[in-house]
Amino acid sequence: MIIGLTGGIGSGKSTVSEILKNKGYIVLNADDIGREVTAKDEPLLRLLVKEFGIEIIQEDGTLDRRMLANLAFGDRAKTNRLNELVQTAILCRSVEKFHKLSLSGQEKPMFFEVPLLFEAGWDKYIQQVWLVTAPEDVRIERVEVRDGLSVEEIRARIKLQMSEEEKMERADVIIENDGGMAKLMAQVEKAIAENL
Repeated sequence: MIIGLTGGIGSGKSTVSEILKNKGYIVLNADDIGREVTAKDEPLLRLLVKEFGIEIIQEDGTLDRRMLANLAFGDRAKTNRLNELVQTAILCRSVEKFHKLSLSGQEKPMFFEVPLLFEAGWDKYIQQVWLVTAPEDVRIERVEVRDGLSVEEIRARIKLQMSEEEKMERADVIIENDGGMAKLMAQVEKAIAENL
């Protein structure tokens, strides 16, 4: 069984992933796989240069993620094109990894942490969706501290994502990350007990 773990920017998906890993579950992270498929000399990197320009490449030949984000996230058409290219590569690599894990005898449910799970339409490939959610002001504050982005940049990124309400309607399990770590751990344990 593969369970999608998703949530908006700053919701706490990575924290929930760590809790799950500490409980012995395998969690593949779409962002990590995204770094693999956009690494230096990967075919996708050349495609991204063709689409977004050579300025997305740093002096050492690696992808300048911040520059790419700045070029793509201000325009819905560019965001869609970036997502189309990167998501296809991530999905292919992820399917390969999950297949190898299942062949190795992995019997416990596995998790796939994907920020834009619903937006990408990947909910059709998995058996359950767990959504991590938090109030928008809390999410903004977390991202501001974590990534050093301005409130305006964060709001622009949130605006490009599906609304929390729509995600909540589509999710199988909702984990509210609006309290401390003890509350979050209790919710994850409850989700495991009731759904796995």
